[in-house]
Order: sequence, then C-alpha cells, then structure tokens
Amino acid sequence: MRRAPARAAALGALLAAIACIAAAPVGAERTGGGGVVVSFDGSISPRSLPRHRPVPISVTLEGSVRAEGDAEPPRLRRLELAFGARGGIDVAGLPVCPRGRLRDATRRQALDRCGPALVGRGRLEAEVPLDPSRPLLASAGLLAFNGRAGGRPAVWVHAYSASPPVSFVLPFYLRQERRGAFGILLRAPVAAALGRWPRLRGFEIRLGRRYRAAGTSHSYLNAGCPLPPRFNRFTVPIARASYSFAPAPTLSTTVLRECRVSE
Repeated sequence: MRRAPARAAALGALLAAIACIAAAPVGAERTGGGGVVVSFDGSISPRSLPRHRPVPISVTLEGSVRAEGDAEPPRLRRLELAFGARGGIDVAGLPVCPRGRLRDATRRQALDRCGPALVGRGRLEAEVPLDPSRPLLASAGLLAFNGRAGGRPAVWVHAYSASPPVSFVLPFYLRQERRGAFGILLRAPVAAALGRWPRLRGFEIRLGRRYRAAGTSHSYLNAGCPLPPRFNRFTVPIARASYSFAPAPTLSTTVLRECRVSE
C-alpha cells in the first residue's frame, strides 16, 4: 500500500516532464478577464511517436484575441508560446536569416532573401483602428525563419499583407526549458514589433522542417513519447499560451492532448 502513492508520484513527475507528445486537434481552450477573451489550440504531427527515441515532428499553434461585449480589448503587449518538445530543436547546419533582411519586405522578397532558413508558415489577423467605428482588418501571410539573437536560436515571423499594405517582423526569442511540462518557450514583444496601430487578433503557425547538412538528415523539431512500459497513451499538457495585455490582465491557457506510443 505504501508503494502505490510513490508510483503515482513518479508517474506524475514523468508525465509532467514529457515534451514529446502526439496530438489530435479538438476545440481550442478559452479563458477571459479584464474585458478580453483569448483562445489557444495546438497539435503535433505525427499523432503517434516512439517510446524510446525522438523522431521528426511539426507543431501547429493557433490563437485569438477578442473583446468581451462591445468594448475594445486592451492592447496585447507580449505573447509567450510554450510547447512540449524536449526532444529539442536542431539547427545544426541550418542557415540563419538576419532579422534586418526581412524589414519592410514583401512575401516574395522575404523568401528570396531568407528562403534557405524557412522553418514554418501560417496566417495572422491584425486590426488597424484608424477609425474606431470601422477598424481596418488585415489578413497577412506568415513566414517563419530560423534566426539568432544573443547567441541563441530565435524565430523571425515575417507578416505581409498586400491589401491593406502591411509588413512587419514579429521576433520570437527561444529558450529551451529543462524543467516542467514544456521544453520550448517562445516569447514575442508584440506591441513593440507591431508598432502603434496594428493590433493582433488571431494567428496560426505551423513550425517544422526536415533538411540535410553536411550529408546528414536533420529535423528542426524532434520528439518521442516516453511513457512507462505499461502505458501506451496518456493525456498530458502539450502547449501553453500566455497573453500579457497593457496595463492588464495576463491570461494563460493550456492545451491537453494524448501522448500515444507508436512502437
């Protein structure tokens, strides 16, 4: 009887540390407060992963920001995205895009200048409240490039819309976590990157890429599903988003999915 709590605690600790999880998409998680409602959803592909070794994966993350009622939501100051991929990020031999090369670039120019460093794609919705009664909505395509800041990997997310003309770079500074449920943390200073007028309303981005360097195969993201031998699937947290608004509030939401063992 004494060993049962110990086993449960050990299992709980292991599951909390899992960073390699296969996900099946379901409804987004939502939370609200301070006049704003945020949502977040995430998934990992493939849906089933090996128990004892990491394999290439891709991660899809999406979220939204909406006002409660008719009020205008506060301005989003910072966005943090964490997901479980303790298998890690591999950028060995992957070209690095200097952030300055993406400034004021169209989509085609961004690809021409930094195409070899591409690690993801997506879409973003921003609101430009030039007229508060009729805010202008911009739907921009996203391109994510491998970058570097302070000697650490980063992700430069380039957004471009032809009509209305919008071009900016949203920098995500990357940190690999050694503790907790999530192995990778991406932090972006949204307000500083978007400038005075555009306000983030929604995003969807898919990160992942396989490439070859020095004759060796690599994957930008890698993960496995290291459950104990008696378990082939278990529900665990795979991703978390924290939205920090100015002056308040800060809202966080976590996505739970199944970790499934493939072999």
